[in-house]
Amino acid sequence: MKSLVVLLAVLTAGALWRAGQGTRVPEVPPAVTGPVTPHLDEDAPTPDPEEVLPGVKGRERVLVVGHRLRYTFDLDTRTHTEPSAGARESLHTGWSGLLELTYLGQEGDQHLFSAQLVPTRMDVEAGETPLTGDAALQVLQAMFERPLYVGQDVRGRVMAVHFDAAQDATARRLVRRLLAATQFVAEDGSRWSTEESDTRGDFESVYRAGGSANTYVKTKRRYLRATSPLLPRLQGHLDFALFTDGHVRDVTGSDVVERGGGSGLPRIREETRVAMINVGVDYRLSSLRPFHATRATLRAERLTASEARDGLPRTERHTASEAPAGGTGVSLEARDGLPRTERLTASEAVPGGEGASLATRDRELVNGAKLDDLLPTLAKRERRDAARLTALFRVNLAEVDRAVTLLRQGASEEVHSEQILEALASAGTPEAQRALVSVLEGEQIHPKTRAQAARAAGRMDRPSLLLGDALERVLEEATGDAGVRREAALSVGALSKALEVPEPGRSKALVEGLVRRCRAGSLETMACLDAMGRAGAPVGLDFVKSALVHPEADVRGAATKALRSIPGAAVDALLDQVMLDDPSARVRALAVKAISQRVASAHMEALARALRAERSERVRIEVVRLLGHLRTVEPPTMALLRDVAVNDGSAKVRALAASLLGE
Repeated sequence: MKSLVVLLAVLTAGALWRAGQGTRVPEVPPAVTGPVTPHLDEDAPTPDPEEVLPGVKGRERVLVVGHRLRYTFDLDTRTHTEPSAGARESLHTGWSGLLELTYLGQEGDQHLFSAQLVPTRMDVEAGETPLTGDAALQVLQAMFERPLYVGQDVRGRVMAVHFDAAQDATARRLVRRLLAATQFVAEDGSRWSTEESDTRGDFESVYRAGGSANTYVKTKRRYLRATSPLLPRLQGHLDFALFTDGHVRDVTGSDVVERGGGSGLPRIREETRVAMINVGVDYRLSSLRPFHATRATLRAERLTASEARDGLPRTERHTASEAPAGGTGVSLEARDGLPRTERLTASEAVPGGEGASLATRDRELVNGAKLDDLLPTLAKRERRDAARLTALFRVNLAEVDRAVTLLRQGASEEVHSEQILEALASAGTPEAQRALVSVLEGEQIHPKTRAQAARAAGRMDRPSLLLGDALERVLEEATGDAGVRREAALSVGALSKALEVPEPGRSKALVEGLVRRCRAGSLETMACLDAMGRAGAPVGLDFVKSALVHPEADVRGAATKALRSIPGAAVDALLDQVMLDDPSARVRALAVKAISQRVASAHMEALARALRAERSERVRIEVVRLLGHLRTVEPPTMALLRDVAVNDGSAKVRALAASLLGE
């Protein structure tokens, strides 16, 4: 074990060196004006910057209300697809333009910026064939006549983009790709790893200081969660230059993602090149009022939002092979093994190419059927039947009322009740959500049905505030059914996560209310921990932390699972502590699994210690499996695996390490 001890010493020294790095204190940005460029609102009043009080200080930046940054940008993506048989296909999409970001203030955990974008170039080429012209650019420009809003956390990670209703899928795709390519997520020190998101999923990135002051190099390491079942292979890096206040000044570089290429799947290579240059900084009178005034009309999305052409989640869209009456088409997944949302076709790259409307698609799917026609087929649990029921509730409000009547009367079988409620949640219309609320709060309705309604509410992609209010009222029922209240608590956690993007203030309030009830003992501890994990909010950390010292291993295990989704360095330290010190091998193994879904570099020292001191074969196996996933991104893992392959006391652990080494 000598080599393991030496490696552990090196990791410890590195951690101490990083901890000793001083934290740069940002300065309040001066009133700097760059070269003269087209302003988007030349007539806006510009107060003297000295009169603006410093705002909220981020780890690497100062946030001041009214601070405006202006940029020019060029963004180009080239996608090359090499099928297992057939000719190579290429698609190029490119944009240039002006971008202004103005800080407005904070709501919940989001720091909100007004973003004004003026596209000046739009290229779409399939192979060598241009697919767009001046008309397409003019359409795109018209979509950005009104601003959109960008929500970031205090470190700069993009949490949400609030789009104007006029901005279609093409416009939204441009914005999400530009923001993903240029986001800078700050931590202290000269080198750090962190989790962030792009249009493909959540990934681990590493930042290191550049060769001159306030410059950094960002490299993507691995995807933690991706929209594709095939984890992409990553190349490239981005070079950032920051202002002394920590805001991005310039960013240039490229990002290369490769997928497929084996087992008959096509090889897909996508390269994104970006250059964003600051051309001016000033101040303007600003506040959150314009955002609040237009919020009801805005469409909030994460960077990872799918690009469904018909506006439906992937699970509700059907391929030609699923069509009725002898459909013989081959599903897109069957052709290349990639989800529909991972591919961008030429028609989708052009404004207005989003496909048929949702209402038209729903009417075709329903084909004149009524609720009573569909109920007999639900017992088979076929996906198409569930989709037809969802579509029915979107296009026929009378059938929504009919469904509620059946549920109130207890006239439908339990399996039918569950699927009706799930379809109402999937429909997501205001009428469907009100129907869910009426069932949820129906005291004369069977508790099992109410519990099903609560469970369905937690699965909604775009829940209303009305639904959150109803769930909280259920939690206040002192004599209510325990099963109903448990499901309501879990759904409050899930809803708070869903509302984190469009309603950050309400999202935080829901979790705070949940924590208050859990501390008062009005909810079961296990349900509370499950709900906190679903919420993934820092405000719930103290409650979860308190459960880590509970005498029952099951409770500590539930708390460990909940930690996985809560961000922050404090959580990383807690997971290391659980992995090394919890008396239960099962809980220690759960900690390793939680670490496997987070940024890895923060845990390397603790993982090395676990290999040296862990008595449980089961836990060491989990550690070795995790190291196997990291062997291409964390250099110390190869030495650790070699040491385990030779010296571990378990033949099973040694064999696993040797197989992962492939030597």
